[in-house]
Amino acid sequence: MTGNPPPLPRRLPVKGAAILPWPVAMLLVINILPELVLQLADRGIIATPWLRTAVYALGAFQPDLMIKHGAFFFGQSLTMFFTYGVLHTGMTHLVINMIGLAWLGRWVLQYRSSETFLTFYLLATVGAAEAFALIGPGAGMMVGASGALFGLMGLYLADSGLLTPRTDAWHSLMGRIIGATAALILSDIASSALLGNPVAWQAHAGGFLTGAALGLIYPPRQPRRA
Repeated sequence: MTGNPPPLPRRLPVKGAAILPWPVAMLLVINILPELVLQLADRGIIATPWLRTAVYALGAFQPDLMIKHGAFFFGQSLTMFFTYGVLHTGMTHLVINMIGLAWLGRWVLQYRSSETFLTFYLLATVGAAEAFALIGPGAGMMVGASGALFGLMGLYLADSGLLTPRTDAWHSLMGRIIGATAALILSDIASSALLGNPVAWQAHAGGFLTGAALGLIYPPRQPRRA
């Protein structure tokens, strides 16, 4: 007997829940505060305009630090896999990413617990950096949360069933893959046009693949009912 498959599990909404779930709000604060400080420094209100350059040197992802000396402190070649994700090139870069975080975060949390959401977000951040290190330019710096956001996109597509066909038709799977690929390409084009700077597509691809893989390997559990 054939029929439509049951819908994928979603977490039950919590009565009185805030507009922004606390994991998303926390990540917003962690991302926004550094750029606000750097904006004040850029204008000479606090510290010095050179603060941004110094912060990038200490926290941006720099692939060359993995293969040669030049780190400013012990362990920088490891910490940069995380710190680059909370730094941005300016307010436009920050605003674009934070809108994406608020949007995608709420979607992913329909399927995932807060702890799993934060864990996968960090893993996508690392996965994005790994991809940039492997197939990127090999020099220069990378900053921004977009790699993790593409990870959330991949995770959501996996959790919602958009990456796996619900029928035996091969074209159904191919259609979803083509659609997801088109969304990634259009997002990169739009980001490049708005920011006026080259976009680290390698990090975006790495983050997306990390999130999608995590979603497929560790599917969401059936939600508990009161």
